[in-house]
Amino acid sequence: MNALIFGGDARQIEVGRLLMERGIHVYMAGFDQARNELKGAEVIKNEDLAFDLMDLFILPVSGVKKGGVVHAPFSSKPLFMTNEIAQSLSENCIIISGISTPALQEIVQREVLYIFDREDAAILNSIPTAEGALMIAMQKTDHVIHGSNVMVIGFGRVGTTTARLFYQVGAHVTTAVRETGKFARAKEMNFHPFYMESLMQEIERADIVINTVPALVLTKEILAQMNPDSIIIDLASEPGGTDFEAAEQFGIQAIHALSLPGKIAPKTAGEILGHVLIDAVKEWKTERGL
Repeated sequence: MNALIFGGDARQIEVGRLLMERGIHVYMAGFDQARNELKGAEVIKNEDLAFDLMDLFILPVSGVKKGGVVHAPFSSKPLFMTNEIAQSLSENCIIISGISTPALQEIVQREVLYIFDREDAAILNSIPTAEGALMIAMQKTDHVIHGSNVMVIGFGRVGTTTARLFYQVGAHVTTAVRETGKFARAKEMNFHPFYMESLMQEIERADIVINTVPALVLTKEILAQMNPDSIIIDLASEPGGTDFEAAEQFGIQAIHALSLPGKIAPKTAGEILGHVLIDAVKEWKTERGL
């Protein structure tokens, strides 16, 4: 099999290694500044790629951004996903992305395998994400986390892991939820849950606010109730769930912490991504009789 890793951060380097261990020939585009990290893989320019020969086409975790931009920090020049590339891929080539984006859906007019739609990927990836949030909280505050009032907005896979980690280091954790089932689970875990409708009243007591909801929840009206000495760590994908302009106006430190696994634990995060990707491809082929 031939696999093309098209852009991405240090996690993709680990993915490439795992694929090569399984006998897959790996090409990498957008990694010309990381050649020493990629023994065995072919680092290649777009113009030299035979897209029609690829069996796997692997985009970064962040997918494709507006204008076809592909996240490629190891590339000496911008990397773009285009309609021409999508049309050059054979119909049997599996296109893989971390998440779905409007730009990717517009460019690729066929089925895509989204890794983070899978429960195993999302849960395992929440571990380095939560550790990254804790690291930021420790760096950006002048007090210990133990005894701090930490609010986690959203109680999905990332929110649950993050709330548990902060609770384990001694924080007083409150969780903002929408569903009765999530409320009950948070209560069972000894957190202090409340429904999202009460966010304006609850937020004034928080020292650290961690948002995991990919929608605007920390509005200007909500932020007006916050203590200016508090901080916000927004873990939601772009554009985040915080009115960052309003936060700046109120003097509140707000950090949009994107791609934390790739920044704080790229090897572990890459191994997680690689193993899940291999399982996902096997399942994809089995389901389609390939």
